[in-house]
Amino acid sequence: MSSGLLDKISAAVGIADKRVLVGGGVAVALLVGGGIWYFTQGSGESTVAEAPVNPETCEPSKDVVVTDADYIIGDKNAPVTLVEYLSQTCSHCAEFRAIEIPKIEESFVKSGKLRIVFRELHRNNVDVAASVLGRCLGRDGFLPFTDMLLENQRSWMMREDNDIVAGLREMARRAGMSSEDFESCLKKQDEATKLAKASQDDARKYCMTGTPTLLLNGRKLEGEQIAYENLDKAIREELKKAGIEEPPAAPDSETPAPAEGATPAEGATAPAEGGAAETKPPSP
Repeated sequence: MSSGLLDKISAAVGIADKRVLVGGGVAVALLVGGGIWYFTQGSGESTVAEAPVNPETCEPSKDVVVTDADYIIGDKNAPVTLVEYLSQTCSHCAEFRAIEIPKIEESFVKSGKLRIVFRELHRNNVDVAASVLGRCLGRDGFLPFTDMLLENQRSWMMREDNDIVAGLREMARRAGMSSEDFESCLKKQDEATKLAKASQDDARKYCMTGTPTLLLNGRKLEGEQIAYENLDKAIREELKKAGIEEPPAAPDSETPAPAEGATPAEGATAPAEGGAAETKPPSP
């Protein structure tokens, strides 16, 4: 694979790993023979068809439809729904999955009071490729593979040789995918385009400008709102509205270490992502 392509992939991920979506709509990947190639128009720049989300004027929809195509954790008939939008290349998402989600599952999911619906919000073409690979592993393999990517971000995203495709290949191998199946999976352009468009549509519909973003019974939560103490309170408020008895408050416990590759959270968000991700490192 050419060094130019690797440079593009590294830029797309933004090794510094910002929590935000950058530029304007979601990138749409063209997957060919195990490589991640951009739609181009002669200039080498990625093509983005739609305008970015403007958080000052965008009115988020509160209508959330959960279907059989969604990946649901917990009782599918639970009275409260938490939709979790994450990016496979976002370290803050890895941190959220590793630290906050287990507490939420223990307090609300195990008792059948809450269901978590996992969805992707693509920040770059590597996210799209990861989503396609996850689906090639089958319905039962998707969430374990996604969690493996989040837990091992540093090992596959920040390799010494900068070969992110090789990193994805290794993660897929660990999940049971052969090299031949990996190559075949990344030729599924129709799937890649469909998933990228769905992510873009959701970003527009719910006015999402960064990851992770949550929808709690249709109400968008982001930033400090998704910290465990605030999220726990918000879920209890939804249970109270539904006339459901709240579970006892979880005892204080030591915060587990962040997932491998996770970095401390950054500050504010920025407009939704375009075809080419921003390459500047975060401010110190």
